[in-house]
Amino acid sequence: MVNSIYETYRFKRASIKEELSGVMKQNSLLVLLRPLFFLAVVGFSMAYSFLSPKPVYLLFSGISVVIFLLMIVRHNRVKANIKYLELLVHINDVAMQRLDGKWLEFPNTGERFINPEHRYSSDLNMFGQGSLFQYLNAATSHAGEERLAHLLEAQTGLDEIKQRQQAIKELSPRLDWRQHFQATGMLDSIRKSGNLEKLLAWAEEKPVFTNKYISSLRFCPVITVVLAFLGHLHLVALIPPYLWVLPLTMQIIIVAFTSKIAHQSFNKTGNTVNEIRCWSALLKCIEPEKFESALLKGLKRKLVQSGDAPSRRIKKLFNIVERMNLRYSSLHPVINIGVLWDLQTLIKLEKWRSGSGRSLRSWIQVIAEFEALSSLAGLAHDHPHWTVPEIKESKPAFKAVALGHPLIKDEVRVGNNVELSEPGIILLITGSNMSGKSTLLRTVGINLILAYAGAPVCAKELSCSCMNVYTSIHINDNLEKNISSFYAELQRIKLIVDAAKFGEPIIFLIDEIFKGTNSKDRILGAQAVLKSLHELAAIGLVSTHDLELSRLEQEIPQIKNYHFTDQISGREITFDYRLKPGVSKSTNAVALMKIIGIKIN
Repeated sequence: MVNSIYETYRFKRASIKEELSGVMKQNSLLVLLRPLFFLAVVGFSMAYSFLSPKPVYLLFSGISVVIFLLMIVRHNRVKANIKYLELLVHINDVAMQRLDGKWLEFPNTGERFINPEHRYSSDLNMFGQGSLFQYLNAATSHAGEERLAHLLEAQTGLDEIKQRQQAIKELSPRLDWRQHFQATGMLDSIRKSGNLEKLLAWAEEKPVFTNKYISSLRFCPVITVVLAFLGHLHLVALIPPYLWVLPLTMQIIIVAFTSKIAHQSFNKTGNTVNEIRCWSALLKCIEPEKFESALLKGLKRKLVQSGDAPSRRIKKLFNIVERMNLRYSSLHPVINIGVLWDLQTLIKLEKWRSGSGRSLRSWIQVIAEFEALSSLAGLAHDHPHWTVPEIKESKPAFKAVALGHPLIKDEVRVGNNVELSEPGIILLITGSNMSGKSTLLRTVGINLILAYAGAPVCAKELSCSCMNVYTSIHINDNLEKNISSFYAELQRIKLIVDAAKFGEPIIFLIDEIFKGTNSKDRILGAQAVLKSLHELAAIGLVSTHDLELSRLEQEIPQIKNYHFTDQISGREITFDYRLKPGVSKSTNAVALMKIIGIKIN
C-alpha cells in the first residue's frame, strides 16, 4: 500500500516537472524577446525624432511599448508560476522522503514548542529533532504551526475529536488541493509571530481618524493646487497669486501632527506585507471549496460575510500597507507634504480597520485550523492501512490490536496487543535492556495523542475513552533550580497521583519507576504508588527491572505482568519486541558489557 502511495507522489512530481519544463521555455523566450521590444521602442522613437517625424514610426513605437508592457506582466506571472511549480516539486519530494524514512532531515522540528514541564510532550517526543511534529507538519504559517502544536498538546472533548476525524477524512483524498494550499503558503513564509501579534493588536484597537472633519483635511492638496493655478493665471482677480501658500502651510502642519500617529500605525502593520499577501492567497484557496464535514463547514461559515470576501478584504489591506513603503524613499518628505501621503494612507488604513479589523483574528484562525487539519490529513492519506480509533465517553479504558509506533518504518515495526479494559488495571512490563519496554510506553502514548487530535492511529484496531495522558519516562535534573533527577521524578509521580485523586480520567506511562534510588526504597515506593493508582481507578503501564514488583499481581489481580524477551548467542543479542504475558526471566546487562569490551570475571 505504501508503495502505491509513493508512486502517486512520484507520478505527480514527474507531471509537475514536465509542466515546469514547458513554463521554463516560456520564461527563456520572454527573456529573449523583452529586450528586443525595448530596443524596438527606442529605435522607432529615435527614428521619429531624428530621421523623419512620420506617423508610422510613432505608431510602431506605441505598439512596441504596449507589447513590451504586456510582456513584463506576462513575464512576472511566468516567474511566479515557476516558483509555485518548484514548490510543488519540493512538496512531493518531501512526501517521498517521509515515506522513505528520511523525514529526520526536515528542518522544521517544532523546537520552539518544547516544554519540559508539560505532562507528556517531552517524554513522547512531540517536538524537537525526531519528533511527531517534525514528521507531521505541513503548516506554513506561525499560526498554523501553533494550532498543530496545540492539537498535539491538549486533549479536547469527544465531540470535537469526532468532528476533526470527519474533517481529516474529508481532506485526506484531496491531495491536489492540500498541496496547492501548502505551496500557496510557502510562496511567502509567514512564521514571524512578533509581526502577527503586532498586526492583530493593531486591528483590534479602537480606530483613530474617524472624525469626518479630520478626514476632510486630505483635500488640502486639491485646494493648494487650485489656488496656485488660479493665482498663476490671474483668472480670479480677488485671489492673490500666493494665497496657495496658506493651505500648503496647513499641509506641513498636518504632516507634523500626523507623523507620530503614522509612525506607530505603520510600525505595527508595515512589516507584514508578505504575511498579508499570503493570508489573502490562502483564504482564496478555501473560499471556493465546498465541504461536507461539520467542522469544515463551520470554518467556511466564518468566511461568509456581507460585502467582499475575506481574501479580497485582506488584499485591500495589502495594497494599503504596500503604500507605506514610500516612507523608505528619499522622495517621501516631498511627496508627503505635497499630497499628504501619510494622512491619505492612514485614513484608508483606519477605514479598513473599522470595517474588517475585528474579523482578522478569526480569518487567521481559519487558516491555522485548515493547515493543522491538512497536516493530519496527510498522515491519513499516506497510511490508508492505519485505523480510525473508536473513542468512547466511558470510564478509563484502552484496547489496541497490532499497535505500533508511527515513527518507526513499516518494515521494522512490530505491533503488539495492549488492553486496559477497566479502571484500575495496570500493566507491569519487565524485560532486559533494549528489549522494547520504553518504546511500548511511547507507542501507547503517541497513538493516544494522534487519536485525540482526530488522526488515524498506527494499529489494526484501537478503542479508548477520553483521558488525560501523563508520563514519567525521560526525567532530567534541573541545575538552575537545584533539582536532582530523582526529585524531578518524584514531582512528576506526585503530579500523576494528584491528578487521579482529583478525579481526572487518566492513563499514565511510567518508565523504570524510581530508578534514581536504591533498590529497597525503589521497590517500597513503587509498590505504594502502584497500589494508590490502582485504588484511584487510574489505568496505565509501568516498566521496571525490579522483579519483586511482579508479586503485586498475586495481591492485586488488576496489576498484570507482561514482559519482553531476548536471545543471546555468543556476542549477539536479538530481540523480537513481542509483548508476552508473565514475568521476564532473562537479563542481558552482563552480556552487553562484554560486547562493548568490559571484562567481567
